[in-house]
Amino acid sequence: MRKARMGWVLALGAALAWGGLAQAAENWHEKAFFGLHYDLHPNAKDTELGKDTTYEHVRAMLEKVKPDFVQYDCKGHPGYTGYPTKVGSPSPGIVNDALKVWRQVTRDLGIPLSIHYSGVWDTRAIEVHPEWARIGADGKSDPNNTCRLCGYESELMIPQLLEVVREYDIDGMWIDGENWASHPCWSESCKSAFTAKTGIKEIPLKSSDAHWEEWLAFHRGLFTEHVTHVADAVHAAKPACLVCSNWMYSVRQPEPITAPVDYISGDFDPSFGAARACAEARFMSSRGKPWDLMAWGFLGTGNQGWTMKTVPHLSQEVSVVLAQGGSVFIYNVPQRSGRLTEWHQDILGQVADFCRERKEWCFRTQTIPQVAILHSETSYYKHNDPLFNFAKANVALEGALHAVLENGYSADLLNEEALLERMAQYPAVIVPEQAEVPEKVQSALAGYVKKGGRLLLTGAHVAEQYGKLAGVAPRGEERQPGWVPAENGAVIIAGTYQAVDLKSAKALAPLLNQQDPELNRTDLPSATRNAFGDGVVVAVHGPVFASYHAAHYPLMRRFLGNMIDALDAPGLARLDGPWWIEMSVRQRDGKRLIQFVNRSTSGYLAGDRHMVENVPDAGPFVVTLPMAEKPRRCYMAPEATGLEWTWKDGVLTAKVAGLAIHNVLVIE
Repeated sequence: MRKARMGWVLALGAALAWGGLAQAAENWHEKAFFGLHYDLHPNAKDTELGKDTTYEHVRAMLEKVKPDFVQYDCKGHPGYTGYPTKVGSPSPGIVNDALKVWRQVTRDLGIPLSIHYSGVWDTRAIEVHPEWARIGADGKSDPNNTCRLCGYESELMIPQLLEVVREYDIDGMWIDGENWASHPCWSESCKSAFTAKTGIKEIPLKSSDAHWEEWLAFHRGLFTEHVTHVADAVHAAKPACLVCSNWMYSVRQPEPITAPVDYISGDFDPSFGAARACAEARFMSSRGKPWDLMAWGFLGTGNQGWTMKTVPHLSQEVSVVLAQGGSVFIYNVPQRSGRLTEWHQDILGQVADFCRERKEWCFRTQTIPQVAILHSETSYYKHNDPLFNFAKANVALEGALHAVLENGYSADLLNEEALLERMAQYPAVIVPEQAEVPEKVQSALAGYVKKGGRLLLTGAHVAEQYGKLAGVAPRGEERQPGWVPAENGAVIIAGTYQAVDLKSAKALAPLLNQQDPELNRTDLPSATRNAFGDGVVVAVHGPVFASYHAAHYPLMRRFLGNMIDALDAPGLARLDGPWWIEMSVRQRDGKRLIQFVNRSTSGYLAGDRHMVENVPDAGPFVVTLPMAEKPRRCYMAPEATGLEWTWKDGVLTAKVAGLAIHNVLVIE
């Protein structure tokens, strides 16, 4: 480990000698709105890299789209570079230095050039240096992912990135294959460092072993140190060169930001990307840093290969990001020769135009606090797939988000730090089935309710952990499965409910032992409501949000809507219309900018049908928004959809004639 760190110090020293100790430069990403991403993941079998990459061709294709920034290929997961590196392993198939051409074109067009570079995942580095491999619990070497305490970072990664900065004067780097490729490592270096740091000599091998949580926390810390070392070295060389580690500080890594990354980013799923963007955009927008999300320009269904998405498909995906104030960029793969497929760029150009038409009303907006959903990093890291992947640790969180949005409310996702700072600003807070929330957060929640806050708690642990706040007591260890009533029927909630006795709370809904809401009532409440101080606590004593995420049953949605309504939270905007319209209550420059995204599709989507070909108009809907004073003006933008609005007794009522994909209610 000491040798590896010394190598990094020497690399940093070289960077300082070249670039000097300049002050931090302006973050160009703060103004970058629409970008493009091209990567090839060069490999040992390539034969024509850069052959068709000419200045004229690249410039003509970029002028079709007019992006604000571009990310181009450098090194992918196989570990070979697409440029003639002198530090690592260049692909044997390099015919022409494509990165040099892209630098020339982007410089002449006046737009930043970033690179795509695979970090933790580097197959070639391990082939050349087997001692750099991550070691699994079984003692076997990982063929793809590197150990954090080997020489990889100091002897290859940092020197190579500094080479690219020096030779191509790049403006940024989007480092891929990072947290999501990270796993615990049982190398001798890691085991020794863990013992030195914690004093624990018995190294755990699996989740049931003692000290497993400390082992995982240690490795998460190593990853953060890794990103910090890389970013510090690059910033020392060129302060204006932005460093981003793909998916760092996203939903999959929700702790406070400590590494000096310049912005937050991620690439959502090739198919159904809007679903991934729904949560990620709302969490990233709460983090206090510039951020963007990348839509894949293509998808693959079954084993039929990749194909380009339609304009409606991409427009719908990026709209979810635009509605939260973020930047967007789209992934397109060049041909192996470096030539860009022209009709692909035509599609990207149409999507770029769609985005630019909306920029005035969505870019860099800020939330108007409505419903806050806690994303507890403490609870998340108890249940996720080490180190930073989801397993099922995100399902209750995202089920809560879907339920709130689909019942016509606006929501933000906040980690513990953000919730503690901003809780008082939110009319309502939801803690969805997170059983390991720290005591200081639980105490703050109680204080929030006492002062008039509205809190929704869910999970079988609520009576035990929040009994006084919820006004209930657990009835021993008794738990039961069951149904809950909704409208004139009932719906099953997978999992079990904690049996509770009412103290100060009142029953909101009974637990049913079968599906008849009148005949099958038990003496147990499934949900309760309690007045506490000046506020209200609604509790559902089973895993309702995880169940909703798994099934999205309509009656379950209505039941959850009833629970949110029971909070009686003042100051909430509400959309009355189709559940597939997502509303986000935003603001900027003194204007309220109410964002609407239509998540529906014509025809149907299925396991063998992933492509959105058309988004049908959502039809008319109504929005009510509490406002102390009558607005001077209300209108829809950028599409002048029919709008009728009135203001009476402190409430604005807006009747919107329809919604294509994305539109904004502007209130001045």
